[in-house]
Amino acid sequence: MRCNIEAMFTDIDAKNVQGFLSNLADNVVFQFANATPMKGKREVEQGVTDFYASIAGLNHEMTGKWEIDETTVLRFRTVYTRHDGGAIEVPCSVILHHAEDGRIDDYRIYTDLSPVFAPQTH
Repeated sequence: MRCNIEAMFTDIDAKNVQGFLSNLADNVVFQFANATPMKGKREVEQGVTDFYASIAGLNHEMTGKWEIDETTVLRFRTVYTRHDGGAIEVPCSVILHHAEDGRIDDYRIYTDLSPVFAPQTH
């Protein structure tokens, strides 16, 4: 049985690190955009915690979902709220591979976050 993807993204949007981690296999490989892949839940926990500290909030609107064997491909409109209160929308795709027990053992996020962290223009 695969993890509940919609519930996982509810945890992600709530910045619930432990809820998110419960969906991951212990040996997960997690890559966010062009960052170096993180290996194992401990590295992912630290990386996600650090990322959450860099933004005020986020919200994913799923616009596509495809499941093929052990792989799930997702498409989102994601709105990031900056600490200055600005909101930036960016497209995002996620590719997940599910282990035999249903938890995610490979998690890849494809997006460009540069607008989120760029200086605000007036």
